Amino acid sequence: MSMRDQAARRRSANDEGQIDLTPMLDVVFIMLIFFIVTSSFVKEPGVELFKPQATTMEACERGTIIFAVDGQGDIYYNKNKVPLDRVNRLTEAAKKEAPQANLVVQVDQDTPAYAVEELIDEVRPLLTAPPCISTDDEV
Repeated sequence: MSMRDQAARRRSANDEGQIDLTPMLDVVFIMLIFFIVTSSFVKEPGVELFKPQATTMEACERGTIIFAVDGQGDIYYNKNKVPLDRVNRLTEAAKKEAPQANLVVQVDQDTPAYAVEELIDEVRPLLTAPPCISTDDEV
């Protein structure tokens, strides 16, 4: 037996004990890309609110379109103050990104009721479910 044959046998014996992880890493990266592409990002309204407390609450299903109305009746979306006439266009664009999304309205304790009513009336034709009002747990 020559030295070349012995080296070939040692290499084949070493190869049998190792596992090739390349296919597993390929699958992990494909899954990562899939989850990044299919995820929807929540756009925060970007205003500090003191939400009213409620004793009874229900979770809002698929609520990812979030508007905030502060104590002065100003409307915020995606960290920007927006006028009422732009709310409809912003909601349409958000519905195109996430068709199953539902509207969530965050209000301050001092928010005038007419401001919330005007906001909901503006986007009502685009809604597939009733809008949700965000509240805090009652302590």
